[in-house]
Amino acid sequence: MHSREREEPLVLASPHRGPVTALTAVRAADGRAVLVSASGDGAVRRWDATTLEALDDPPGGAGWPWSLTAATADGRAVVVGGFQDGRLARWDATTGERLAGQARTGWVRALAVVGRVVFSASDDGEVRRWDALTGEPAGDPLPGRPSSVWSLVAVEQGDRSVVVGGFADGALWRWDAVTGQPLGEPVTGHTGPVRALAAVGPVVFSASDDGAVRRWDAMTGQPLGELSGHTAAVLSLVPVEVDDRVLLVGGCRDGGAVRWDARTGSPVGETLAEHVAPVRALAAVESVVFSGSDDGRVCRWDVLTGQRTAELSGHTTHVQQMCTTELPDGRVLLVSTGDTTVRRWDLSTGHPVGRPIVSDTAGAWAVHCSGSLVVSGGKDRVVRLWDAATGEPRGELTGHTATVTCVLAFDLDGRTLVASGDQDHFIRLWDAGTGRSLGVLTGHTNNLNSLTAVVVEGRTLLVSSSYDHTLRRWDAATGEPVGEPITGSGLWGPAAAATLDDGRVLLACGGDRGTFRRWDAATGEPVGEPMPGHHPRYSITSVATARVGGRPVFVSGDPRGTVLCWDAETGLPIGEPITCGETKAVTARGTSDGLVIAIASRDARIAVRRVNS
Repeated sequence: MHSREREEPLVLASPHRGPVTALTAVRAADGRAVLVSASGDGAVRRWDATTLEALDDPPGGAGWPWSLTAATADGRAVVVGGFQDGRLARWDATTGERLAGQARTGWVRALAVVGRVVFSASDDGEVRRWDALTGEPAGDPLPGRPSSVWSLVAVEQGDRSVVVGGFADGALWRWDAVTGQPLGEPVTGHTGPVRALAAVGPVVFSASDDGAVRRWDAMTGQPLGELSGHTAAVLSLVPVEVDDRVLLVGGCRDGGAVRWDARTGSPVGETLAEHVAPVRALAAVESVVFSGSDDGRVCRWDVLTGQRTAELSGHTTHVQQMCTTELPDGRVLLVSTGDTTVRRWDLSTGHPVGRPIVSDTAGAWAVHCSGSLVVSGGKDRVVRLWDAATGEPRGELTGHTATVTCVLAFDLDGRTLVASGDQDHFIRLWDAGTGRSLGVLTGHTNNLNSLTAVVVEGRTLLVSSSYDHTLRRWDAATGEPVGEPITGSGLWGPAAAATLDDGRVLLACGGDRGTFRRWDAATGEPVGEPMPGHHPRYSITSVATARVGGRPVFVSGDPRGTVLCWDAETGLPIGEPITCGETKAVTARGTSDGLVIAIASRDARIAVRRVNS
């Protein structure tokens, strides 16, 4: 087996590592529809709105971009972003190049465009005007009031343009977009901050923290009624033209998205329920809607059917653990855990399977798969069981008194058992079918790192590794220790097991200073010499096992980003090292013609490498 990849690695990446706070869509100079997203991770990113291909590498960012808009003039498309720290920045929508110049105001909560003029609304109560192409002021600030401006929309009716602003005190103000002069008195009706505004013809829709979504005549300020059908406060609004009508889409605090007929105000269809956190951002490209949420996801919808057609998705924090499993229909899933979710991916395409499973209220840490069963655990100390195909819950196991750091599902005498280890140094055993506790294994003196099960001489052993620098073996049927603990210099990393053709079972474990060692599972005696290959400054933090062409293989990874493959029997390296970004977790699966290795990095990306045999 060698390490030349048959194709570019699949990358299962989150669009952002923080809440998605703003979206906008623009037609670039090359005619391509571009979606632009902004997040609390500081990044502003571009995507092909049709293929969902990322047009920029995930950048590091400073500050918190809160609002986005786009302007097109003189054949050039410019994206403008407003930041929480008051910066107003511009990018070329076609190339992604950051344009020179950067204005500063108060917290830029909202942006609107009339021609090539960008209006910015900020916490200091000011609405300012800027030239989108030059970045220079385009007139004096609009007269306002001493209250934070939370939302803006431009209304163009005939030869007249009006800018409407929603304030923190619930009022709406209107200005002539050309002269900047106020139009009439403030419009009142809301009792909480006006989070979002949208315009359809001369009609303005406003959504507030008071829970109401109202309609107004933008030219006269007269109320036109109130919308219904939403079950939580609406945080974002976008109109979408479909055939001969316009639908208004609202993103809600409860993670749902609702649709209304903009002419009648009547609800349309069911709530779109895919996000698991507030939907703060919406954008539309023709009849397609994009929604961005605090869950770090960006979903694409068909606005008429309400069906999710694609997703830019992934964990919003680094991936803790991964595993693979094969479903009865032959699909192989990669299952990962991180942030508060367990996520499932089709290993052949890289596409997400179903919705993320919210598996932990505080932070998902551990995951393991056995056939159609997924087991997860984390900071809320509950071990949860899930159906791998559907994502539906299958039970909860309670009893841990600290963060669950590792879990394992395995078969014993026709039953499926679950083992789970925690930061209180305990291992708990459970019957997965009944949920009954089968006992607590004690002996480790530090946090549990990993669990694995092996059959040795007809007996199922549970093998645990811990930060106390030991590997311990346990009789899975009785819970009794087997032999003395296995110790080694700096031994504390995760462990894996491989069964050789002669029936022997070898254990492998990583440690500090780049060491990788093997032991006989039956006797606990070391096998061979330590296997060099990793940099001595880095500990081995990930270990996996697979069979390739009938041959057992170990895979090891270190934080530096080096992943090595080893012949389990001889301890010799196989192929060239695989290099990648900082590595957090590794899992591997043998195929008919090689090895598939999934590598999770600290920036929440998962790269799937296919290695020929």
